Amino acid sequence: MTKRKPASITREEWLLKAAAFIVPVIEARAGVTVPPYRVSCSFPDKGGTSPKRRVQGQCWAASASADGHAEIFISPVDASPREVFEILAHELIHAALPDEGHNNTFGAAATTLGYTGPWTTTPTTPAFWEWVDPIIEKLPPYPHAKLNAVRAIAAPKPQKNRQMKCECEKCGYVARTSRKWLELLGAPICPADGHGQMRIEIKDG
Repeated sequence: MTKRKPASITREEWLLKAAAFIVPVIEARAGVTVPPYRVSCSFPDKGGTSPKRRVQGQCWAASASADGHAEIFISPVDASPREVFEILAHELIHAALPDEGHNNTFGAAATTLGYTGPWTTTPTTPAFWEWVDPIIEKLPPYPHAKLNAVRAIAAPKPQKNRQMKCECEKCGYVARTSRKWLELLGAPICPADGHGQMRIEIKDG
């Protein structure tokens, strides 16, 4: 059996090298300062596997870190260097402008790099690739294979129609209904005379 040759560089090392090329461009063109940062290949805290609007990257402000580093996460679903650069440069702007969200201040900085609106997704223009492609050519291949994020091993299958438990606090009568009807009409009424509306038990967010 042929042994697989180990990668000469880790994913995090590759991401940090890429960021080291991007930061001076952001600071020179946008006139902002990028704080100390760390970059990892990891899922954002939410939306990383959403089938409708997947979150590709996330930046936590330096002020949220105990040692003053912005924390940037690049989704493992994205594997091509071009995809990663699009995400990474976007998140590094957030690191420099942590209080601006996707407002016009963020948009002005993004425009200097060759992005265009909408600022939540920042599509790229040819001007973006004019400075990015030469950088990608200097780097080794991104040492990562696309993760087909369907469901982690041993993770519970998502419940499409979760039935919420409602219980009468007076007699213990139990009924279940969907979250949709609870939001529209409220908790059901206990059939026992005078017991009134039942209590909803919620154990997940």
